[in-house]
Amino acid sequence: MKIIYKNPIVVCLTGLFFMLIFMTSCKKDAEGKGAPVITRVRTLVKPGDPKQTALDSTVTSGDAGSTYVIEGANLKYTNKVEFNGTEAYLNTALFSDHSIVVMIPATASWINQTGKLTLTSASGTTTFNFSIRQPAPVITELSQFTGDEGDVVTITGLRFDQVSSVKFGTAEAKVITATSTELKVSVPAAALGAVSVTTPGGTGTGPYISYDGVAVPILLPFGFRHLFYDDKITAGYDFNFGGASGDVNNTEVVKRGTHSIKVTYTGNYAGYAVGSGTPVDLSDKTYVKFSIYGSAGTEGKVIKVGLNDFDNRQVSIVLHSGKWTTYVVPLERFQNASQPGKPSSLNWIGFQELSGNAPETIFLDDIGVY
Repeated sequence: MKIIYKNPIVVCLTGLFFMLIFMTSCKKDAEGKGAPVITRVRTLVKPGDPKQTALDSTVTSGDAGSTYVIEGANLKYTNKVEFNGTEAYLNTALFSDHSIVVMIPATASWINQTGKLTLTSASGTTTFNFSIRQPAPVITELSQFTGDEGDVVTITGLRFDQVSSVKFGTAEAKVITATSTELKVSVPAAALGAVSVTTPGGTGTGPYISYDGVAVPILLPFGFRHLFYDDKITAGYDFNFGGASGDVNNTEVVKRGTHSIKVTYTGNYAGYAVGSGTPVDLSDKTYVKFSIYGSAGTEGKVIKVGLNDFDNRQVSIVLHSGKWTTYVVPLERFQNASQPGKPSSLNWIGFQELSGNAPETIFLDDIGVY
């Protein structure tokens, strides 16, 4: 007869082992069963903070391209997350039965949206009220950067939907027509300063430009505090040197109004300038502004812009061929060790050919300081 001796410790451990397997199996079977349930959506990071900082903030709307946490139940086996019908990328490593970390697709629509967040799994589908916020508008171009009251200016950009306000500095403009990418507005009285567009998504100003493609883009303001040329030389004189000529009544290519200045460089490093009979006080001025149209062969070529002095108070700008480009340069850039500090007054603004590219033709319009 075989006698079996049972060790009580072994028996207990064996029973515990099978109990753990059974509990784990039950837990796995329980997870994700039933249709997904959403209790809330919260932020994952502080808005505008690139760090992954825990932030327990419930939200009912979000920004396309931003990451959020969906909380609820039966979420682990969700196989589709949609924001207003746009499917989001899913990283199941960031899933648990009670939370999903997901980014709102950059393509998710905030126009004519359903305002719904939808989760789908094999067990069912659920929806939750959650809308995509309209991003702030962006201004990329203005048809003109100065003008008289009543002039119609075209503002080009992005996300102008539901525009509520357009301002030139602090002056409110009348919106004539509006689309998502273009506004036509009437220039108000006393229009001077940054152009801004306001929508439900916020307020955007612009445009921003770089005068040489290297300098940090600068906000281009509307209007002038003193004009040197506006269809005509406003108050002063012009001069040429080194094989240049300027036609101040040109009508071939015009930025605004009826005339521009046609500058023909027949000699390398030749120059042209417009001046004021009375020196212009620069104490309350910030920028030099002007528009240039480059003829064929000028793309990427360089022009030296000088204030009273081509040797010490000068900045180089890059030309663009076949189109009008408006430039804005801070007055403080016009200095060096020999002539330090922002210039205090201005007698003339000059434009000198610097690439050794003669013969060369450019057109100038709307020259002055802001």
